[in-house]
Amino acid sequence: MDLFSLDSQTAKNIGLGTIGVSVLGLLFALKFVKSVVSKILFIAFFGLLGYLSFTQRDALSICAAKIEANVSQIQTASCTFFGQEISLKNINP
Repeated sequence: MDLFSLDSQTAKNIGLGTIGVSVLGLLFALKFVKSVVSKILFIAFFGLLGYLSFTQRDALSICAAKIEANVSQIQTASCTFFGQEISLKNINP
């Protein structure tokens, strides 16, 4: 078994978790960071992390929906989440 194998539901949950962490990081940066330059860097980093997590989670959902819609026609199916191959379980041909 591959150590880094993910199924689609776990990857979606990881995406939600990273979005939550980015929101908490943004709030932390706004509240506790005193330097303006550091505050801008933290806000940019956590904003980018949240945006990338959201778009990757959305792309995974779209890919899984396409595969489920065309499961009888697809021979091999793969979706990625941050470059990691995702196994799609619970799809019946």
